[in-house]
Amino acid sequence: MNASSQLRFVRARSGLSQREVARRAGTSSATLSRYESGALVPNVGTFNRLVEACLPGGRRWPSLTALAPVVAEVRRSDGSTAAWRLVGEVLDDEAVGTPADTALVVADAPAPTGDSATDALMAALAEHMTLQRGLPAPGWAQDPDRVARPWWFVADAPAWIPTSLRESPRSFAKRGVFVTAAGLERR
Repeated sequence: MNASSQLRFVRARSGLSQREVARRAGTSSATLSRYESGALVPNVGTFNRLVEACLPGGRRWPSLTALAPVVAEVRRSDGSTAAWRLVGEVLDDEAVGTPADTALVVADAPAPTGDSATDALMAALAEHMTLQRGLPAPGWAQDPDRVARPWWFVADAPAWIPTSLRESPRSFAKRGVFVTAAGLERR
């Protein structure tokens, strides 16, 4: 599937007009039409921006690609709890999203952040979210290098380590990211 057919497919699945997608992406309807017809080929950044414009307006994080560098920075500056709050936003949006939204959110591999725990978390999230929807996990999420070294226990308190070891879903645990069931629970 080439860029033009992917753009047409994603826009059709979103139910949005070319005009609305162009407005959300900050381009013109004429330019979007040229991308969709194959007369122009968008660069990767433009393509991603157009696809993200097709996501429901309520999503706080249009993709794991957008989330990863922010989680890494927040983890460094404010710690695990603050970083996990961002993950909670993704999970909250997931609870009201559609399988098509999920597929778009996890489609692209986030660039390495320099923080193995964040990189492992992105793969774990992608696998966890797609499993919840009955979708195949994206290939990039199977990268064996996406493992937290040292392991990351999201709940910083040592008392939570045994619970995290016991309750972490396989998609997280196999990547060295440990979270309690309550940490993944959405209301």
